[in-house]
Amino acid sequence: MVNILLIANSSPRPCNSVMRLLFLSTIFCLLVAIGAVSSVGVLKADDSDAADARAARRALDAGEIRPFGQLLAQVERDCRGRFVEMELEEDDGRWIYEIKMLGPQGDVAELEYDAADLRLLEAEGKRLGALECVPPGTPD
Repeated sequence: MVNILLIANSSPRPCNSVMRLLFLSTIFCLLVAIGAVSSVGVLKADDSDAADARAARRALDAGEIRPFGQLLAQVERDCRGRFVEMELEEDDGRWIYEIKMLGPQGDVAELEYDAADLRLLEAEGKRLGALECVPPGTPD
């Protein structure tokens, strides 16, 4: 599992969004590439975490998954709320991005996207309609 945690201000200003996207994409690639930064105590990784990070990097390089930066741009464009955390997990050979967001009223929502095509698979949380990016009937 690869994690990124960030409390971000989701402002509509294009410059900030582009800079944040570039920053987060760079951070994601670095975290995936090195697996963890345990020497400075930012992340603690055991062997399975490092193996997960290497597997995620291979999947990205092979074109099996889309870059996190593309998903972040999509979520910021389509959803009303603030990005809080991302996890990338492999489940039975399928890569899934799990996104946590704070909705407009402060509710926590968890959104799962297929990492191959960035299609929304599942959504959990209260007042999902307030996010304006979760179609009615989306599984939870």
